[in-house]
Order: sequence, then C-alpha cells, then structure tokens
Amino acid sequence: MNFLLIKTIILCGVMCCVFAPSKAQDRSKQELNIGAGILTSENALSDAVILWISALINEPKDVRVTGAAWSVSYKYHVSERLAVGGSSVYNPSADQWIPDFVDDDRWKRRSLTTAGEATLFWIKQRGFQFYGAAGIGFFVKRSTFYETEVNTDSGYTFQASPVGLRIGDKAGIFLEMGYGYKGVLNGGLSVRF
Repeated sequence: MNFLLIKTIILCGVMCCVFAPSKAQDRSKQELNIGAGILTSENALSDAVILWISALINEPKDVRVTGAAWSVSYKYHVSERLAVGGSSVYNPSADQWIPDFVDDDRWKRRSLTTAGEATLFWIKQRGFQFYGAAGIGFFVKRSTFYETEVNTDSGYTFQASPVGLRIGDKAGIFLEMGYGYKGVLNGGLSVRF
C-alpha cells in the first residue's frame, strides 16, 4: 500500500473541499477540522483490554508519546444539536505508546483510518461550542521490518470523545478528549462554511 499516494489523494480532496464554493447547502452548516492527536489506538478495544490487564498484573510502566496522528474531519450540521460526517486519520507511529510494544521493537507501523462520526452539541453558542462525539470506522495498518518484511492488518475501530470544545465562529480551534483512533487528546483548527 502506497501511503504517499493516499496522503496526496486526501490532501487534494481537502483542498477541493476548502476552495470549492458550495451553494447547495445552507451557510455555516458545514465544518472542516484538521487536527493532531496523541496516544491513538487503532485496535481500540483490544488495546484497552491489554492496558487494563497490564495495569493489574505488571508494575506501571512509563507511557511514551512518540508522535501525533493527523486527522481531517468533515461535519454537516443536520440540526442545531446534531452533526454527522466522517474522518480520515493517518498515524505514522501506530502502537508505539502501548507499554507491551515499546520494549526493543524494531517494527515500523503506520495506519490509515476512515470512519463515520456523529457529534451531539451540549452547549452551542455563536463563538463557543461544548460537545461530545463518537465514531466507528475501518483501519488498515502496515508494519515493516527494515523494509525486508511487510505485514498488513485491518479491522474495525472506534472513537469516543465525550468532551469536546470549539472556540470561534467561522474559523476557530477545537480540543477533544476521548479514546480511540483520534487519540486521548486531539486538537487543531476548524473552519465553518
């Protein structure tokens, strides 16, 4: 799988969404978010079980933040309190923060996740929104060992972000806390059009 080609296609798609005029939709009903998240988990359910069992059996180990997972999300505001959309997340260092995989691991893992998402707004004012979001999707993970051995894994994943904050009107910033393919902490820039 050529990740450079996939990144180029996603970037071109994002640029078309940003620069193309959209006259069929109501004003400010669409939103585009570009963010970075830390402590991401593509195998969200199995990683949660591994971390829980490891916390019970083993001594606590330091969790390393090895890099950010980059995401592009689109939302369409269906009503005043509900938005639906999708996300694509590229993680250049998948599985590197989980304590069991950190010790002497020479495999390089990258993943690409595509998911559908729903956002429920708890408080929605002109320049401030407080919300929760959830998503379910599919990931493809590529693991390479010095470019001599290549493994590809795929499966279903999820994101649950009960706490989200967006500040700004047309352009703004956002910060989300949760667990899954976007990470424990995810933040970035947001544009409404």
